[in-house]
Amino acid sequence: MLPPRYKPVVLAVALAIAGCAGNGQGLDQNGLPIGSDESGSTPLTATFESIQANVFTPICTKCHIGAGAPEGLQLDAEHSYSLLVGVPSAEQSSVLRVSPGNPDASYVIRKLEDAAGISGGQMPLGGPYLPQATIDVIRQWITDGAAQTAMAAPGATAMSAAAPTSKAALTQALQADQLTVGMTSPDAGSIVAIPPSPIVVAFNHDVDPSVVNATTVVLERLGSAAEAPAALAATTGIATGNPATVAVTTRIATGNPAAVLIQPQTPLLDGVYRVTLRGTGGGALADMSARTLKTDYSFTFTVEVPR
Repeated sequence: MLPPRYKPVVLAVALAIAGCAGNGQGLDQNGLPIGSDESGSTPLTATFESIQANVFTPICTKCHIGAGAPEGLQLDAEHSYSLLVGVPSAEQSSVLRVSPGNPDASYVIRKLEDAAGISGGQMPLGGPYLPQATIDVIRQWITDGAAQTAMAAPGATAMSAAAPTSKAALTQALQADQLTVGMTSPDAGSIVAIPPSPIVVAFNHDVDPSVVNATTVVLERLGSAAEAPAALAATTGIATGNPATVAVTTRIATGNPAAVLIQPQTPLLDGVYRVTLRGTGGGALADMSARTLKTDYSFTFTVEVPR
């Protein structure tokens, strides 16, 4: 069932990077949110975990959160890494939001520094802008390779030397040891005002790029937005006509091998869409240790462009 319908807000400029002014808070010279309780905060350091806690969460998610996030860029802890690292900017598709190892080629830095040639305004939109010292910390994280330090190493499992002591613990350990979907953008069941470009699917392990292709990743248009309830029933196996396959290109995100980018070859029209990931059979989606999804996985979303 679809969540409450998203009523899009037409913004004056497109936002394609980390943050809006929100409530006007910024960071002080120590890299801490202005007005925060410093006794409960930690200094900003050049790690993703620290940048998320000190910049993205307290400042950027004032705007960049939920299905209506500007340019689809959600910067909460669940989404931000997978939507930044190795993902093309929505404003300038030839530039990655974060290009690992190259801060000058990263659109997030260009927008924070108001560099020449950006689209739209400097971020956070309308200010106060981040101190250069804070931007330099983000620059250093990118220079160091833009690793997701808050997560386990790629391919790691949750299995411990000791056997799980409960059925729930065993189930959790087994799930961590197989390939699973951790995040999708758009979110499953969401309604978006701007067609996603690209669609992003993030996994718990690095994905084998040799099995990412048109047979393992399929995008279909199920029907118009008006037909959404019937079209969504297709996810349960109920026939609803003839879904139209949408031509896409697929690839692994640069510097982020746990994320698959699905790029429609033409802009998506209004309608309900389904992404299906094949997790069974020969050549199914798998990680670098040949662990597959075990089952086919699908999710739907609706595109409704404001008129």
